[in-house]
Amino acid sequence: MPCGYIQPEVFPMDVWADKVNRYGVLYPMQTFSKQRVVDFQHIPIFVESNSEADTRFLKAVASVLSKQVYEATSEQRKNLHLAAVFTCNFTNHMYALAAGLLKKHQLPFEIMLPLIDETARKVHEIEPHLAQTGPAIRYDENVINNHLQMLSDEPEMQELYRLISESIHRQKQLTFKKTMVYEYNQL
Repeated sequence: MPCGYIQPEVFPMDVWADKVNRYGVLYPMQTFSKQRVVDFQHIPIFVESNSEADTRFLKAVASVLSKQVYEATSEQRKNLHLAAVFTCNFTNHMYALAAGLLKKHQLPFEIMLPLIDETARKVHEIEPHLAQTGPAIRYDENVINNHLQMLSDEPEMQELYRLISESIHRQKQLTFKKTMVYEYNQL
């Protein structure tokens, strides 16, 4: 099988279809940085191949690297990557914005680490929508408006804050409606 890196969100596995007879994908879903060493045993790896035999081969190779090996189609990998961007890249961007706010007021980013750690630990135990806290989930307009005013000299951050707060509130309303419909149907 050909080896090499192809961005799974851009190229589906069948990019190889007219070039070689045997092809597949081994996709570790993790963020990689030159400065960090990662433990592959805890990284989910997704495989896909154009044949059952090569899928078994890729699963065997992936199983040497990780305890978490899954089959996933090209379409599923595209959606995994999209979810990973929200989970990792956007979250990290929020850390960078928070670090900038803190620095502006002579506060160290390290004071956020216990909050970051607890937030991450919670979603190991409960669904993310149940772990959500803060003024947006409560729709505390006084706090939200105060925060928006505090960001008046940062219009992009102000708009981001507004959009995310509205999204959190809408998600809560949708979840509540789904729960009510489910409970009604259980009667």
